Amino acid sequence: MSLIIGVDDDRVQKVDLGDKIRELCEALLEDDNVGNAREQIARFMNDPEATAGYAKLAELSEQLQRKEMAGEAISEEEGQAFEDMRRVTLSEPPVQAFMQARGMLQEMESFIMAYVSRTLELGRIPRENELAPQQSGGSCGEGCGCH
Repeated sequence: MSLIIGVDDDRVQKVDLGDKIRELCEALLEDDNVGNAREQIARFMNDPEATAGYAKLAELSEQLQRKEMAGEAISEEEGQAFEDMRRVTLSEPPVQAFMQARGMLQEMESFIMAYVSRTLELGRIPRENELAPQQSGGSCGEGCGCH
């Protein structure tokens, strides 16, 4: 796919954004941090015990959120059971490594998206201080069930 930007004119050079995007993607794939993060995620995904524990935590989190959204009270026992499961699950090294790797990749993605968005908004390349409010800090938020 080719995303060519420019005027159909000999005076203005056309830019193939598809090529530039592929160059960015190649640079990301060559980055050691990206490679290490992908390896950590793959190790986690291939660890049935770690993925099962994480899935149970996510499922319980969703159940409690649905209950709360339906206006039902969450008992102290249910809340304590969730917190206990959360503490144990998130203290497991494979889960910690997975969350750190996923967070790093999400932060990188957010930075790239913010950079591109601000460039389009401003009509120029943004300065670093113009990006700070756009970045998420690598977290998907408190309500997601991953922390």
